[in-house]
Amino acid sequence: MDKMGRKSLLLISFGGMALSMLLLSLSFTWKALAAYSGTLAVVGTVLYVLSFSLGAGPVPALLLPEIFASRIRAKAVALSLGMHWISNFVIGLYFLSVVTKFGISSVYLGFAAVCVLAVIYIAGNVVETKGRSLEEIELALNSGA
Repeated sequence: MDKMGRKSLLLISFGGMALSMLLLSLSFTWKALAAYSGTLAVVGTVLYVLSFSLGAGPVPALLLPEIFASRIRAKAVALSLGMHWISNFVIGLYFLSVVTKFGISSVYLGFAAVCVLAVIYIAGNVVETKGRSLEEIELALNSGA
């Protein structure tokens, strides 16, 4: 993370996750790909796991403590990561119901869209913290730079 930077890892990660979700969605939808749907599903799943493990999985746990001011850091990180786990629980809880209602392809397409939105948000709003001290990061965030 220190060599590539947190922001670039997040961009690569969410971009790869979007591509893998799109691949999964297309593998279940396009009739021309029907003969390869099993292979494409495995490739899409492996690509998703690889992409997630490169950035979206580990980076938030490191980035969050870096971007919060020292006076609120502990509570803010606890609240952020708590909401993260609650969101994961809710998604897992309702995943099969949503798939039953909308179909697996639509759900994966929706996940791909969320990943694309994450790329756009990260590109415009997440500050790179690589090679900076906590004090430098806090100063930069407070000044808007």
